[in-house]
Amino acid sequence: MGAKSYLIVSRSFYPGNSPRANRTTELAKELSRQGHQVTVLTPHHPEQDALADQFGLTVVDLGPDRLPEIPVQWSGRSNYLLRGLRRGLQMAFEYPSIELVWRVRAALRRLPHYDVLISIAVPHPVHWGTALAFKKHMEPADVWLADCGDPFMGEENDSFSHPFYFGYVEKAFCRKADAIVVPVEGAQEAYYPDFREKIHVIPQGFRFADYDDLKTMMPVNDGVVRFGYAGMFIPGRRDPTRFLEHLAERSEAFEFHVFSKNPALVEPFASCDPRIIIRDFLPRDGVLRELAAMNFLVNFENIGNRQIPSKLIDYWLCQRPILNLKSDELRTEVIDEFFQGQYQQALAIDSPERYEISNVVRQFDQLASQILATKSAKRGKS
Repeated sequence: MGAKSYLIVSRSFYPGNSPRANRTTELAKELSRQGHQVTVLTPHHPEQDALADQFGLTVVDLGPDRLPEIPVQWSGRSNYLLRGLRRGLQMAFEYPSIELVWRVRAALRRLPHYDVLISIAVPHPVHWGTALAFKKHMEPADVWLADCGDPFMGEENDSFSHPFYFGYVEKAFCRKADAIVVPVEGAQEAYYPDFREKIHVIPQGFRFADYDDLKTMMPVNDGVVRFGYAGMFIPGRRDPTRFLEHLAERSEAFEFHVFSKNPALVEPFASCDPRIIIRDFLPRDGVLRELAAMNFLVNFENIGNRQIPSKLIDYWLCQRPILNLKSDELRTEVIDEFFQGQYQQALAIDSPERYEISNVVRQFDQLASQILATKSAKRGKS
């Protein structure tokens, strides 16, 4: 397939701690390992410099955010008016990430031409800005792969749907992208039928060798059942309330450790039950080492099959049994089994080799090569 010049455009990158930051970072490192020239367009952070030197990356500063976030607190208290304003601006205008449209377009026009451009969302304005930069005879790259971790118009796990007019924006970027990459099969249904032939499934990926030490970590055998959850909560969807109500009624000695940036749904239970523990925010590697020492891990399912939490790959790397729960269905007999150390009904991760980053990057590169070959053949015929 040959070495190529890759440009990755992403709002999130190392040392960020999010699924999209992990996606960007792992792709950049492995593309470089496989001999490609890699440039990352992203907001600059001083810690990126050492990573760039280590892997031979070029990091171009996308610049800082200019539009301020709307706070959700006033004088230390949650303010419903501010929450409503923040939510309204987000839904109506994709505020504040809408500014990425113009920042990405302007940055791409300053950069040289590349063989392959990979734009990474969320947020989706990264794709929209990339689309504006693709003009006839002024394309930033020969091939554009739009990587969508979560769908936008077709998402299932938000409380509100996006306004109809964003559909025109999504269709515009889908027309220009050579391929749309999604992490799971079910996500294909989240996009307009006109573009489904462009959709390719390439999962999230990590370098398994980086986590070999997790296999040696074992739970403490002191009679306390310890289990954990890492990630976001969504009221009414990825919702822990029924599970927490059940835990509060149990008499066993246990510790439920919660690593989350939005623990509001857990706080009322944690304040009344010391066995439910909200943990301080930790970098991803630190969280994985904490989780690897648990008896088992908890996953709350999303609604539908269009969005599958990338944390399941992290859980698999921890080599701990996974208790899979639905917000609207509490199978207490399965929970009882987990408390007793019986994990026959643990969630199985199919074909984990799919998530090895070397395999993931080869899929991206094969896709780019196929598109390049197709375009070259069409030019030869014209």
